[in-house]
Amino acid sequence: MKTFVVIVVAAALLSSLHARPRESRETFDFLKKGRDLSPKDAEKLEESVKKNPDNEEARIQLLSYYAAPKAGADLSAVKAARASHILWLIENDPKDGLGLFQVITGVYRVHCDGDELADPETFKRASEIWLSQIKKNPKDAEIRRRAVDAIKFCSPEQAEQILTEGKDRSGLGTLYATAALGITGQSYLNSDPAGSDPKLRERAFAVQAREILQEAKDKDLVVAAAGTMLREGAILWADGKLDWDYTPLGNSLLVKAKSLAPDNMMLLTLPTAPPGPGQRPPGTMRIGGNAQERMLVHKVTPSYPPIVRNMGIQGVVQMTALIGLDGKILQVHPEAGPEELIPGSIEAVRQWEYKPTLLNGKPCFVITRIDVNYKLSAR
Repeated sequence: MKTFVVIVVAAALLSSLHARPRESRETFDFLKKGRDLSPKDAEKLEESVKKNPDNEEARIQLLSYYAAPKAGADLSAVKAARASHILWLIENDPKDGLGLFQVITGVYRVHCDGDELADPETFKRASEIWLSQIKKNPKDAEIRRRAVDAIKFCSPEQAEQILTEGKDRSGLGTLYATAALGITGQSYLNSDPAGSDPKLRERAFAVQAREILQEAKDKDLVVAAAGTMLREGAILWADGKLDWDYTPLGNSLLVKAKSLAPDNMMLLTLPTAPPGPGQRPPGTMRIGGNAQERMLVHKVTPSYPPIVRNMGIQGVVQMTALIGLDGKILQVHPEAGPEELIPGSIEAVRQWEYKPTLLNGKPCFVITRIDVNYKLSAR
């Protein structure tokens, strides 16, 4: 009996450890190791996976290795190897994807067309597995979103059905904008659009998508569509991969989005004009209040209205702020705090200035938390 109890406890402990979410930094480390693998290293890892199919770290490294084939590599062999790991991932971890879904990478993607690693047969099989996962987990919105991300470029009609059944209006907005742009897929290395095909913009689904977007009035759908159209379109344009001016439709969506969601800060970061060659649109970072405070170069202290002080009102006004490329405040939105202290806090914080924050060496937008503390002095 004692032995049985020990075994059960050990099994439970192992299960708990296996279920522990992997830290993003750890996942990035495995991805980097994968990029640096030699062919012999990859062979050894493949052998280890054959002996232990649950060797997730090895699978991550191999997916990273195969996502950028070396010159002269046998692409048929690379695609077959990729397929085995991608299909295993969908079967065994459709929610987190071994932690890969939580970081900026695309090593787990498979396209039906458009690049040297495109694999129609594997795409078909992957789609079937994703659909089966949805049936097994009908209430799991995260799995639905992962499935849509996997199939939306080659099977937009099926993706639309999944999103409609899940009442995911934001997802539909992204899907329709993606179709209107004719995006062929996403990069295997990050989340950037890989390319655009005029033929995809001419298919029936894309034509219908543009019509839906022009008439759309749903807030979530319009906001998502505006963001996708203007940001993804700008990336494609900057990379010389788009020959269609996406800005008229994108800007009309942006006008509607701002009227429907005036407090949505991300809308202020969207590029409204086509960029020059190679001029990628600025990124946006979320930075904690304490970390961003170190970048502050000009601070205006909010006044403590005497009438409010005399009423004994004190507390912390919590705000979310959008900082522009030049370090100046673009928008402030109050989240919590005494109502009597919010207007003065906003007025002061709007005048704050920070050093510009750099992302990959270029200024970026920053969304941060700002707290203003009002405390009555002890008598």
